[in-house]
Amino acid sequence: MEVSELEARERNLELIAQLEASGSLQEGPVADAFRAVLRHHFLPGRPLTEVYEDTALPTKVDERGVPVSSSSQPAIMALMLEQLHCRPGQAVLEIGAGTGYNAALLWHLVTPGGRVVTMDIDEDLCQQARAGLLQAGIEEVLVVCADGAGGWPAGAPYDRIVVTASVTDLSPAWVEQLAEGGRLVVPLALAGRVQQSVAFVRSGRSFFSDGLVSCGFLGVRGWLAAPAPEPDPELEAWLAEPGRPLGAVLTEEDPLEFESWLALTHPGYVRASLAGRPVFGLRDAGGVALVGAEEGSHVVAVHGAGEGAATRLAAAHREWTRRRPRLGRLRIDAFPAGSEPDLSRYRNVIRRPRFTFAVE
Repeated sequence: MEVSELEARERNLELIAQLEASGSLQEGPVADAFRAVLRHHFLPGRPLTEVYEDTALPTKVDERGVPVSSSSQPAIMALMLEQLHCRPGQAVLEIGAGTGYNAALLWHLVTPGGRVVTMDIDEDLCQQARAGLLQAGIEEVLVVCADGAGGWPAGAPYDRIVVTASVTDLSPAWVEQLAEGGRLVVPLALAGRVQQSVAFVRSGRSFFSDGLVSCGFLGVRGWLAAPAPEPDPELEAWLAEPGRPLGAVLTEEDPLEFESWLALTHPGYVRASLAGRPVFGLRDAGGVALVGAEEGSHVVAVHGAGEGAATRLAAAHREWTRRRPRLGRLRIDAFPAGSEPDLSRYRNVIRRPRFTFAVE
């Protein structure tokens, strides 16, 4: 397909204007990088009308037809690059090469004097990234085919590490390879339906958050891939019995934001399927209180001896209704598992095999 470079540049400018109008992109180095890098170089054969839309575009599917890689939505790319705070002369490691588009943006941010290493576990994607970078006239980015969970020690230390696939835990290798005071930006899938792109600053062997934005990414593959959920016989037994409706109705038409806040800030958050319908809520030692859609409303029902959980859920919803806390104001800090400090000041603690995440 013959591509008009002039039309591509015009459409790219229209995309940048859209990102600036939405607040995803600020005038400055990141916007300059978007002006310098044309997305169609990394998505050959696609119509420009599709390439320069603010949307994610799948680039590879598995044998079941399920996407395993995509060109990320430009809006979330811009937000994450803003979180990264790259400067000329810095060394950057990217986990998840994808098409190579983000690596090209990173290269513009750290030029002159900087360097970029981008990694992907999939050789097909590495070849695609190399071809896209070459088409864009960028030969300096090193594309490595390997599991990004191990990082790339040959290029360490890095001033910045960015992960472009969602993870449920962090890799100790990223601590080892990130310079003290360096920034790690990573999409975390800790709880709930919404992921958070967290900007961490390394201090010793811990990470302290410096802002987060909601996002959505395909899950990482390889060593850090999320394990399959384990059976929960206790929850299954509670849900096998009919629930007792409390008559409590949530006011939200779509409680996504409330659920996301609840998941991160309240111990005992649970999400399940009941009679084929998704439900969420809180559990305690004796039972569970769940929110489910019913005839256009969202009704709370108790299963097992979940009255205590229902009381906590109602209190949480009152707090949410009164304060409308923004997810972006949450703080998520990460400590190596087994060597955490006193976490009593935090509102919620989410434990993973390698890191413990504390939320306030």
